[in-house]
Amino acid sequence: MLWGVPYLFIEIALREGVGPITIAAGRVVVAAAVLLPVALSDKSFQLIRLRFWRLAVLAVVEVVIPFSMISLGGLTISSGLSGIIIATEPIFVLLIITVLSRRPPTSAAAVLGVAVGFGGVVVLLGVDGSGPGAALLLVASASYALGAVLVGRWFSDVPPLRVVSSMLLLAAPVLIVIAVSVESVPVPTWTGFGAVAALGLACTAGGFWTFFTLIAHADATRAALITYVAPIVAVAAGAVLLDEQIGARTLTGIALIFVGAALATRRTEQAASTGAVVEPEPNR
Repeated sequence: MLWGVPYLFIEIALREGVGPITIAAGRVVVAAAVLLPVALSDKSFQLIRLRFWRLAVLAVVEVVIPFSMISLGGLTISSGLSGIIIATEPIFVLLIITVLSRRPPTSAAAVLGVAVGFGGVVVLLGVDGSGPGAALLLVASASYALGAVLVGRWFSDVPPLRVVSSMLLLAAPVLIVIAVSVESVPVPTWTGFGAVAALGLACTAGGFWTFFTLIAHADATRAALITYVAPIVAVAAGAVLLDEQIGARTLTGIALIFVGAALATRRTEQAASTGAVVEPEPNR
């Protein structure tokens, strides 16, 4: 839910005249403000001091780039389609892990599941109606994937909330500077303000916290599978609240996504039954 409704709130804010980069900056500022007590703790300051450059890279690839690309893409494509394209993230995660480790990262069933799920994305996407924003959403998806891999590799020994708060604290001023430089100050409306506030509170602070926690308990590949469920939420929210259409292609694509997610998560069950070694939960 937290990763499926952001596109709805972005679309609402765009319709209220809020600029796309301003939306990205606003949601990060709200989330950073909520998590400020954590970010200002002694342990978070120590984390920033010892791992500043890694946190800075994470802030760029997991926040600045994808948030900007998603909001800009929302100018030309529907909220439901935005959520669907982001579902390509597990594909990029597999590619990145394969490049970094130089070996197949998952079982054949997991690879097949990702392929089937991506087939569902293709069915949902279709051959038209994507608009120029589709490429921007693919950039966002790839950036999210890289961020997920880096979290698992660089911060598996750090409580997720501390990583999230530190990352957002570094990303906020960057997005503020970009927004002020390229966009005019929007005329505030209660609807636009509420949409940005919801993005910051639930979808950014809450969404990142739960996602990083999932990475810590599983791994980046399996955690990224939430992007196979998020499109269903995005499509449903767009249809109910924004009158976006749902047809036979949408239903077929959603079914394939569920099948793909089920296949891709079989690895844990197979490992448990065969005694295979799985990645341990990091010490906290």
